[in-house]
Amino acid sequence: MVEFVERLPARLRKPIRATFAAIAEDPLGCSEANDYDDTGRVLHIAIVGDFALMYWIDDADGHVKILDIHAADR
Repeated sequence: MVEFVERLPARLRKPIRATFAAIAEDPLGCSEANDYDDTGRVLHIAIVGDFALMYWIDDADGHVKILDIHAADR
């Protein structure tokens, strides 16, 4: 995922990096939509331009896990 972001042009890469930082500070405040995985875990979605970042909050270890970055219209 990091490799994907780093290959993007700077005009796309910078807002995604900024959103990563914002999610780290306030994961619930960045969530624009929710979905659920097969186990019923809440997946949060943040929209950044043409991209959707899907992540979940792992309360057990206190980390946020970025699962996917894909086109926002998918």
